[in-house]
Amino acid sequence: MDSYIDIAQIIFSLIVSGVIVHVTVPLLRSVAFKLDLYDKPDEERKLHTEYIPTLGGIALFLAFFVGFSVSGFAGQMQGYSYFAAAMLMLFFTGMKDDLVGLSPFKKLLVEVAVGLMLIFGSGIYISNFYGVLGIGELPYAVAVLVTLFTMIVVVNAYNLIDGVDGLAGGIGVIASTFFGIGFFIAGEYAMAMLSAVVAASLVGYLIHNFHPASIFMGDTGSLIIGFLLAVQAIQFVGLNEIPAFVDVFGSISSVMPVAILMIPLYDTLRVFILRAKRGDSPFDPGRDHIHHILIGMGMGHRKTSLTLYAMSIAITVTTYLFSMWNVNVLVLFAVVLAMVILPGTGLKRKIRGLFSKSSKNATILESNSLPSAGKMRTNKKMMAGYDKV
Repeated sequence: MDSYIDIAQIIFSLIVSGVIVHVTVPLLRSVAFKLDLYDKPDEERKLHTEYIPTLGGIALFLAFFVGFSVSGFAGQMQGYSYFAAAMLMLFFTGMKDDLVGLSPFKKLLVEVAVGLMLIFGSGIYISNFYGVLGIGELPYAVAVLVTLFTMIVVVNAYNLIDGVDGLAGGIGVIASTFFGIGFFIAGEYAMAMLSAVVAASLVGYLIHNFHPASIFMGDTGSLIIGFLLAVQAIQFVGLNEIPAFVDVFGSISSVMPVAILMIPLYDTLRVFILRAKRGDSPFDPGRDHIHHILIGMGMGHRKTSLTLYAMSIAITVTTYLFSMWNVNVLVLFAVVLAMVILPGTGLKRKIRGLFSKSSKNATILESNSLPSAGKMRTNKKMMAGYDKV
């Protein structure tokens, strides 16, 4: 009888998470209209042509907090009070950034503080690489630094892909679903429930954010969801210690988080390299992300998001299918696979140019896909046309 009660409680918490977002978003839109809290379109970077509220992160925060709290698993999470405090810090940081703006340096300080709370308060950190780069168990000081770096990278990488209707939300659902499956197989039910609540909350959000979007998650949402994805990735690395996980997936817990989060990680690394070559700040907004490239190739918001969803699933599943390989070979394979199937490296165009009688079209595509400062000034009429695709 107790098992039926537990299942009912889990289902209830997931429904509550989705419903809270779905019901709260219209209220937040009303508030945004009254207080003029919009993300306003421009001609250089943003792809939307209408004024869209940026308060969706409030709904996501409420949905996760309430859903996870009533699931019955929050109390099983070590150091949950520190975890909750970290969430609150990120929520108010994101709100300030959405409402009045906040410098990247100040946001970074908050992210570092949150990471330290997670490590020392909740005991969540990466203690072992399990053979990646030939590294095994990490000294504690190194483990702290690696964990901080991982959290900061994942949080900011997730923020950077929030540029097309439905993209960030969908990638969050896919990532949390894969993480959740791993946690469930390993018997880590509290973390599996956390993953499920994140996914359920984002599904409710996508009802309003998939093109044409009526609300954005803003920095509040991207900080919260990015943090939750980082927590899942960090905890997932340690699943090699659990025989039930290894029996099903092999010893790949240190590789799979990279594959699962490949879309935001690849995009962030690529943008940093491109901007460093151009002498631009990697923290400034721009139109050189992979979703901008797909939009520039004639895809609309829907096709761009769905294409990147499919690529994310393909990279993750393919990496798992080759889990019998050495972990270092597997990491290299996942990275090369991303470079081959994702846009933005120029690799596919160069290969195609070698076998093409006329490289004119390839040259034009390459020029359009690697924008200079002048090319970032996109015509409004073109943007409106892309959105109809």
